[in-house]
Amino acid sequence: MGAPHDVEVADDPRLFQANERTLLAWLRTGVSLITFGFVIAKTSVWVRKEEPLIATRGADLIGALFVLLGTLTEIVGVTRFLRTRAALLAGRPAPPGATEIVAIGASVAMLGLLLTAYALI
Repeated sequence: MGAPHDVEVADDPRLFQANERTLLAWLRTGVSLITFGFVIAKTSVWVRKEEPLIATRGADLIGALFVLLGTLTEIVGVTRFLRTRAALLAGRPAPPGATEIVAIGASVAMLGLLLTAYALI
């Protein structure tokens, strides 16, 4: 009779470790996006204080969108981690799919283009 906290362990613990490293990469990416968005938004506030005639509302919006995207990245990362962990514990292959990854990548690219256009105006 095992301890009450025993969990079924996959044959290769490296799979769980790889899943955890992937989660950490998602979390780092999310924190980076949140931080970048915060810096953009707060810099526009500072510019507005120093130079009230300069319009910076676009930067506020772009910064807020980066923060939102970073938050969504955190949610996607945790969701993918939990799905993969459950599959590994059940002895199934990791669930395929890169829809979230492509969507986040495309969103970052779109926001980058918006930021570039805003900087050139």
